[in-house]
Amino acid sequence: MNESEYEKLRSLLRAAVPPIEEPDPRHDLWPLMLRRLDRRPVSVPWFDFVLGGSAAAALIACPRVIPWILLQC
Repeated sequence: MNESEYEKLRSLLRAAVPPIEEPDPRHDLWPLMLRRLDRRPVSVPWFDFVLGGSAAAALIACPRVIPWILLQC
């Protein structure tokens, strides 16, 4: 590529990607995050308990699988 092609490519890239005007947020975001975390109650779906119980029952029923599982991690 010659210099004119580089300049054309630079101008196309500058036109496609606008410059960043404000790199920092206007205000502190941590209080908003705390409010958002307080607003949503944590709920665990019932099938998570079913999957956990099934995995525990399978490990109790077949304890020989435990070393194989640990080697896979």
